[in-house]
Amino acid sequence: MHNKNRIKNLFITILVALCCLPRYSTAQTVVTFAEGDIFEYATYYIGNFNIQTGESDVQMFRYKLSSEYGYENDVFVKLWFRISMISPALGIDADKTLIILETDPFQLRADLWIDSRDLSNATNTIYDVNGNAVNISSPPPIEIIEAGEFEQMLAAILTTGKLADGEYTFRVIVTSSDSEMGTFGNPHLVEKTFIVRTPSALSLESPGSSALADSSENEIFTTYPVFNWSSQACTGCDYYLRIAEFKSSFHSTLDEAIEDETTYPFNQSEGWKLVEGGVSTFQYPASGVYPLEMGRLYVWQVKVSRPTTSGNEDIISEIYLFKIAVLGREAESFGETQELGPLLQSLKQALGDGQFTALFGSNGDLEGYNPTGRFTLNGETVDETSATEIITQIINGNIPNIDVQVEE
Repeated sequence: MHNKNRIKNLFITILVALCCLPRYSTAQTVVTFAEGDIFEYATYYIGNFNIQTGESDVQMFRYKLSSEYGYENDVFVKLWFRISMISPALGIDADKTLIILETDPFQLRADLWIDSRDLSNATNTIYDVNGNAVNISSPPPIEIIEAGEFEQMLAAILTTGKLADGEYTFRVIVTSSDSEMGTFGNPHLVEKTFIVRTPSALSLESPGSSALADSSENEIFTTYPVFNWSSQACTGCDYYLRIAEFKSSFHSTLDEAIEDETTYPFNQSEGWKLVEGGVSTFQYPASGVYPLEMGRLYVWQVKVSRPTTSGNEDIISEIYLFKIAVLGREAESFGETQELGPLLQSLKQALGDGQFTALFGSNGDLEGYNPTGRFTLNGETVDETSATEIITQIINGNIPNIDVQVEE
């Protein structure tokens, strides 16, 4: 009888362990970064954040914290933020920690948007998506760069006011627990690495040059020129272009001409026109602008707008001058009496004068050819502008191999 009671009690104990304990273990907390990003800037100005405390007045990151298991049970989280760098210019050839910050635990009652500006030694109150107040505070940094290395970095910073050139990695981790004093686990990580470089000059390539003395050296043979320039690679940068006529009776310098009435943009209130797609090439359009005319001089200039921690920063190129030749003699050389359109002008630039004349000139296989405006690319109908853009990419070497078929 005694043994039966012991077996009965043991059975009850096992039943409680199997049935009751899992109820309490289901109070899991897994918090993730549901949405958001770490933001990249072309230039980081030291005045916008404090290397020694980690405080910043610009967004380094912004994410929405979300609990995968909802908020019926208590959810507490901590954020961990690290900035590290590699900078050969400073003699730092391996990944080196600049600063590590970690917040005190705080409770989530709903999804919460949080960004880097919320991390400071003071307590900040922000609000979740349901309007609940959330108090966030950060103790002093867990780790900062060593004093000697910081002094070297500071010297470089004081010279330019910017972070030194190098490779910077931003890492954010969120951990969670079901109690404020519990063990925080289930880490979720986001990380990005950016290259910070001192901006290089914005260089114009063609058409033209900065020389005003002999415009014949800058002569081109199309009223639909392709403008090319080069610049340091830059995420988030935008290019702007402006073109104006140089009138020798009114303008004594290239600056006077470019600041006068523009042919592009057509709307004089714009000043500059955005180059779509962030590319460093642009073909003068056939519509929506003042047409360029043969025998006239034109100037052009490019501006790049770079995102920095102090707002957008503009770098403006020098000014180039070019002249559009009278095309009558050249047109007659291959049996044409009208000016070439933008598509044929692009083809001529891609093929070169000799091959173009051999194909389209007198007795050439394509003598008298004139585009109909009907084009297909990989079986899909495209307009003349799209076809011209493809030829421009070939000219710039962006399409190394292409198979062209012409149907009669």
